[in-house]
Amino acid sequence: MITRYFNPTRTLHKWLGLACFLFVIVLSASGILLMHTDSLELSKRMVGGKFLPEKYFHVTGINRSIQSLAYISNEEQFTIFAGTDHGLFRTIDSGKNWTESKKGLFNQDIRALAVDPKDSQLIYAGTPKGIFKSEDRGESWTEWFDQASGLTNTFINDLLIDPNQAETIYAATRGGLFVSHEGGDLWESTDNKILKNENIQTIQFSAAHPQQLIINSKKNIFRSTDDKKLWEKKWSDIPKSISSIITIETDPEFIFIGTEKGFYKSFNGGLNWLKDKNKNLKKIFSIARNTEDNSGILLSSNKGLFYSINSGDTWLEITPNKSNLAREGRIKITQINNILVTTASKNQASLLLVGSKTGLFISNNNGALWRFVNLGDSSNTLSPNDFRMDLGKLVTEIHTGRFFGTYFYWVVDIATIGMIGLAISGLMIILYRKKIKKTSLSRNRSLDEKNEVNQITDMAKSFNNEDIYDRANHINNHLKKFKTIYKNSKTKEETRKIDEHISTLDTKIQLIVKEINDFSAMTQNASSNQPFPDKKSHPYN
Repeated sequence: MITRYFNPTRTLHKWLGLACFLFVIVLSASGILLMHTDSLELSKRMVGGKFLPEKYFHVTGINRSIQSLAYISNEEQFTIFAGTDHGLFRTIDSGKNWTESKKGLFNQDIRALAVDPKDSQLIYAGTPKGIFKSEDRGESWTEWFDQASGLTNTFINDLLIDPNQAETIYAATRGGLFVSHEGGDLWESTDNKILKNENIQTIQFSAAHPQQLIINSKKNIFRSTDDKKLWEKKWSDIPKSISSIITIETDPEFIFIGTEKGFYKSFNGGLNWLKDKNKNLKKIFSIARNTEDNSGILLSSNKGLFYSINSGDTWLEITPNKSNLAREGRIKITQINNILVTTASKNQASLLLVGSKTGLFISNNNGALWRFVNLGDSSNTLSPNDFRMDLGKLVTEIHTGRFFGTYFYWVVDIATIGMIGLAISGLMIILYRKKIKKTSLSRNRSLDEKNEVNQITDMAKSFNNEDIYDRANHINNHLKKFKTIYKNSKTKEETRKIDEHISTLDTKIQLIVKEINDFSAMTQNASSNQPFPDKKSHPYN
């Protein structure tokens, strides 16, 4: 690491550590609270709207892509629901005025709607994040079923309520078929190998055999037995990429299937199939039937919207366009994915509704004239003072990241990268510090060696070799005199011992002189380069 990058790296390491710490604390705290939701009674504690982001009670934008349609009918009026990619809307006056229903539902992507046929107060809404439940005709949504209820795959494509057992609900998901026998409180997978991991698109009861279910993925069609426990793959000779299926209560059963390769029909329960060639239609997006007329079929394709009054023998194009679209001739029409035909009530005529990415189109005369509904203009705004959310749901929103919006997933990615950066920057700092320590030790060692050489050089320069040799001769002369004196005054034995002692001292003195000469020769280059006197020419040697 270059030295000038050390401080920025250390600063980055510090802030990454702080950010990751806060992220882990929020995730851990919310997770602990969710584990003790019941004991802490979080669902009974309400949070006011002033503490919540504006997205929970305000929706912006004008266009809404229609994802699902449903209606509730009675003798006086019927309520129509339109599920969009950004909220649920409803009307009670044939689509003239719409209000947004979002208390507890927020601005979810409504992929599927199901109304209890025996209790019109009960409605289920399927989203990519689970299933919501309303018990007051969509006024408020008090229940939310996700993984905690057994719905291991929460991306809902379709919903179906058993008309004979209202507590039994089926959910078509991207991960197979799920069923609840307790009004949605608990869910379980059908646990059938043939359906395992199938991306189920639609689910319905057979019109001719009400005890049997028909479901389809994009590639296969399955039909259950009467007890709905065993499944059989059906009509494998139909082209893949299946968009929708409808059946008609006839004997034998009429079946109509839309695929990307065209429109197929069978008039003998699927034993034989005919491809419709009247319009050479391809890429069928949706098909539906007129509930008041068994032979009336509606079909949307890449060529537009068509209506048949004779089970597909002939077709009439009724696509909304500038010639039949009242006051909205400039609306750009996109592919139609949803078709709904309401049954006429005592005070209201039947309506035809079609939904597209552009928005919703309504006709009260079977498509002869259309009007466009801008649901974006109908989105109502709740005051923060009127909005409430239970604490358990708020903690769930925080823990799953929905509270922070779609950017939260970026935050998770950034936090993950941040943790990697934290580890890398920490390693770089450790390695850099080791390198600095090693360099410092090497520098100190070199300095010590240099000082030692300087000391040796100074010692060498301070030596006076002539003086050393003179002192050695002086000691030698004294030893000779000492030897002469003791020869005259001592016994022969004492003289011998003194001679040995003097000889030993003389040898040691010579060794000292030799070592001094060797040291002088070794330090010649560090000194003044003047040669010492030749030891061989010195009188002592």
